Amino acid sequence: MRSGSACPAVLCKVNPLTSFRGVYAALLSPRASDGELDTTSFRQQVIELNRFSLRGYAINGATGEFTIVSDADVDELVRVARQEAQDAEILCGIGAGDLRLTVRRARVAQLAGAHATLLPMPNFFPYREDDLAAYISAVASSVELPILLYNLPQFTSGLHVDTVLSLFAKHSNIVGIKDSSGSLDIVRAMTAAGLTHARLIGNDSALSAALVESVCDGVVSGVACTLPELMSSLFATGGHGNAFETKSHLLNEFIDHLGPLPTPWGLKVTSAVRHFTRESYPFPLSTTREVEVTELREWFRGWYKQTHT
Repeated sequence: MRSGSACPAVLCKVNPLTSFRGVYAALLSPRASDGELDTTSFRQQVIELNRFSLRGYAINGATGEFTIVSDADVDELVRVARQEAQDAEILCGIGAGDLRLTVRRARVAQLAGAHATLLPMPNFFPYREDDLAAYISAVASSVELPILLYNLPQFTSGLHVDTVLSLFAKHSNIVGIKDSSGSLDIVRAMTAAGLTHARLIGNDSALSAALVESVCDGVVSGVACTLPELMSSLFATGGHGNAFETKSHLLNEFIDHLGPLPTPWGLKVTSAVRHFTRESYPFPLSTTREVEVTELREWFRGWYKQTHT
């Protein structure tokens, strides 16, 4: 990937038949002490990750704390990523509380240069599958960029297999799914049906099993924003061999140590250790959290030196 300046006035369109494959780092959205987007730190993150030849970046997902990101933030994040990684595919989350805001955010992402959108379900209030299907259809009818459904049942209403398959059949611009559920049911069903839609794993804990079963085309990985070399080498094994077993074990060990902290706080700690981003949190850390952050920081420094140098 090369650095440079991209023309922000050009709308980025991708053929709906484009395949999304490989490793995408789910980027953090670091913030300054006043809560505003820390563009310098975000830019540094992209520059550092560019060294690892990833397929692309996912902006404004759960790792990017999309519930506190404004339209102006989305515009800035996508533009900076496009400037610093002109050859990378940019997937941009457009999650919002209603249809109007979602469509507007998609337009912002398109104007800034995103290649495709990630569409999570509305958060906070629970919705039935028919509600979700109606919402997704309305978005698909109003958005020009390719749409990857974003299944995130830990934080939003979850998508069912039948809902996903019916939406694929109904809308040609819904080109795949980023499934962060940890379950492989949807990607297995897509594989069994012989669909050509993109099967992106969005939960790092599920990647190894997906590789073994050959039910994924790529991964949108929060871990890749801290350990891009691990995720790239794991994905390259295709789920086979001694290298796969070794890399899979390292990934599981890392994820286990993130466990005590909320998503994506552990990644903030480890990214800062590697000088990819500055640590920032949406509210003050409790005394207990401060201890957990310190413990993770110290563990990661030793673990990374032992396993990656």
